[in-house]
Amino acid sequence: MLPPHYCDYLLALYTQGTEYTEAGRRARVRSIHLTTALLALLLLPVAVCILYFTELSFLLQTVILTSFVGIMLLLAIYFSRQKVLAPILFLGAALILLLLSLELNVQAFRNNSYTLYGLLAVNCLLWIFTGIKLKLFYFSISGGLGFLVLFFFWLKG
Repeated sequence: MLPPHYCDYLLALYTQGTEYTEAGRRARVRSIHLTTALLALLLLPVAVCILYFTELSFLLQTVILTSFVGIMLLLAIYFSRQKVLAPILFLGAALILLLLSLELNVQAFRNNSYTLYGLLAVNCLLWIFTGIKLKLFYFSISGGLGFLVLFFFWLKG
């Protein structure tokens, strides 16, 4: 509705003199997405530090790690159209959930081997379900191999 020279003036004003292009916008969005995903992946080493190098109570550790898993799952769902970022975020969430399960066994069940096997079996089931549902082959393979290892140790122990 505005004449073209007004549109050009407004675009120059809002973009602070830099040329506005669709490719430039896509590049900025892509860099924001990549930065967000990399920051989310930093939650994994933070989770390890929270578990093993702090004196936080078990309840606080559980709340923090559960929120990390939730954040990574929400970001993975948000990035589900991008074929590279979403599976990495799902993998990070699965690893944090595995760490949380191991810490739950140590703190709540006093390192009982039967509950450890049960928690690991639940993790393997979640990996198989995730692999089938999201068509992530490596999740299905990891869950199946995890069950084989659990079965081997169950027979041996």
